[in-house]
Amino acid sequence: MSLTRKSLKGVFWLGALRIGIKAFSFFKLIIVARILSPKDFGLFGMVVIPYGLLEVATEPGINQALIQTKKNPKKYFTSVQLIFLLRGLLLFFLLFFTAPLISYFYKNNITQAIRIIALAPLIRGFINPAVVLFKKQLQFKKEFSFQLLPSVLESLATIIFAIKLKSMIALPLGVVTGALIATFISYLMAKIKLTAIRIKKIIELYRYGRWVTVGGLLSYLNDQGDDFIVSKILGPQSLGFYQTAYKISNLPTTQGASLIYQIVFPTFSSIQTNIKRLSRGVAKSLTFTFGFSLLFGLLIYLIAPVFTRLILGEQWLPMIPALNILIIFGITRPLISVGMALFDAIGQPKVAASVNLIKFIVLFSLVWPLTQKWGIIGTSWSVVIAQLAVYPWFIYKLLKFFKVNS
Repeated sequence: MSLTRKSLKGVFWLGALRIGIKAFSFFKLIIVARILSPKDFGLFGMVVIPYGLLEVATEPGINQALIQTKKNPKKYFTSVQLIFLLRGLLLFFLLFFTAPLISYFYKNNITQAIRIIALAPLIRGFINPAVVLFKKQLQFKKEFSFQLLPSVLESLATIIFAIKLKSMIALPLGVVTGALIATFISYLMAKIKLTAIRIKKIIELYRYGRWVTVGGLLSYLNDQGDDFIVSKILGPQSLGFYQTAYKISNLPTTQGASLIYQIVFPTFSSIQTNIKRLSRGVAKSLTFTFGFSLLFGLLIYLIAPVFTRLILGEQWLPMIPALNILIIFGITRPLISVGMALFDAIGQPKVAASVNLIKFIVLFSLVWPLTQKWGIIGTSWSVVIAQLAVYPWFIYKLLKFFKVNS
């Protein structure tokens, strides 16, 4: 099968995956938003911020390194499994014992919720590392099955917990359920052959993965830094409005960005030495991405007010002005994913880290004063401006790469 046909097949399967995941997530949002309040969503957002920060800060970038390497990844799996297990234990203990301090910082009692969600990284530490072969070998149908079922069951579990408990605790319980299911399925779908643990192989992977860690941490700070500022300055209810507006305004385009990266990263990795094919691939990916993002951004702008009033309820209407601004961010974000995939594929993850650093500097120069002055509307504008600020550097690096290698 040609690489183009494999890519198109990947578009189908991963596109179906994203549609399936977001359809059930959207269904979950509709049901749970009717049961829980914006404040409950905001409290859960306070739980997710430290949880996500620790996950990203300790992310070794091993999966990306396994996809990018030209060596046989099966020789690394046992060593990788050890890394994942140790990382899961570390995250569990850090979250469990710092939960009271986080609650004190936010002046809201979220200790129990943090300790529940701390089980998720512990459980995920046992996931079979051999599932990375689905992406490396462009086996998108298997990737579809592996990701969809845990996500669907997590959504259903969260809804059931919300109906039964009518409490914010339903949300972290749903996350833990998803982790359990994903771990179980990983061993049903992929076989792992145990080999000797070798520190040399771990170091080899980390040399690549360390830049993924830096880039991922900066990316997380860019994605969640605004949430942290809103939670600290404006409180849980405003955070609930802001995070829900962010999810809806970026619903198709954010998932589109993830989908595009998952397809083009392994595809570009397989042709990393063929500059002409890389150039054509980047051009096609950028064109498709922009059209996709613009179309869905306009659609959300048109239907969001009616949808919010009729489906979520009038209590959510204050988020609409912020939602409209964040649509701009949703349209422009996926384009960067194409460039990130290219530079990761050719073994230059440092470029992605530099792009995220620029965005980080601009965002944190603006988000505090704008949020203080205009609330979540100011937060939304700071996110949009920071995103647009990376484009000059992003375009320069793309043009330089193809000029040097042409």
